[in-house]
Amino acid sequence: MNPTVMHGLALGLLVSFGMVVGIAIVFATLYRRHLRLLRRSQRWTDPLGPLVAAGRVPMALPMPVRWMAVHSSNTALLREVLGSPVGDFTPWSEALVRARERAFFVSPPCRGWTLVIGAALPDPGCDIDHLFRFLGKVSRALGEVQFFAADRVLHHHAWAWWRDGVVVRAYAWAGETLWNQGERSLDERLLGLVCREYGEVIEAGAVRGGPAEQQNTDRVALLARRWSLDPGEASAHFLDLESSPGSRQNESDGIP
Repeated sequence: MNPTVMHGLALGLLVSFGMVVGIAIVFATLYRRHLRLLRRSQRWTDPLGPLVAAGRVPMALPMPVRWMAVHSSNTALLREVLGSPVGDFTPWSEALVRARERAFFVSPPCRGWTLVIGAALPDPGCDIDHLFRFLGKVSRALGEVQFFAADRVLHHHAWAWWRDGVVVRAYAWAGETLWNQGERSLDERLLGLVCREYGEVIEAGAVRGGPAEQQNTDRVALLARRWSLDPGEASAHFLDLESSPGSRQNESDGIP
């Protein structure tokens, strides 16, 4: 065989071998990076874990994924503003069971706040503009309104604080940052909540996010407690009232 041809074949084989080795190195590097991120996520623990666990009231009924707190005891006006479909005057225990229905369920007043749950509350991950318009409408009618969301499966989360139709602070994350408005509050900083900028890429690159997103989700209720009402704590209070004598009178008079 011609030496020149043999030399060309040898060179071609060397180049092909080099490409195979290079591709193998790239895949090995990516695989090691994936394992490193996986181990890191498995080892991660929330430093406020004991506080989060202590704040969770053990209950047989599930807590809502989304809820709104309105700084008003005027439940009649609130129901009028919410419009259809407002659930009937059901006990709070039944409201928790029916929270996945496309309706609004309004709690009795508690410390000047009223909770609203139900699947009729806009989902930030589905339509953030709808949530913005909805909260603006309620706030213009009733003043101070807060919204919270915490999906412990997908780690999607949100919190928003409105006053007289104006956004004080809002943040929502569902695979990406959907809403980040207003100055980060002191309570967010104290709780170590991580608020990403628009378009910020998460290292983990997953829909569920990384450790920061898990941490945020676990701490939403703590933020709600500092801003207004923790739904778990308030629900336990409502359920105690339901089981106590004269609960119907308490519901009509409101909870101090």
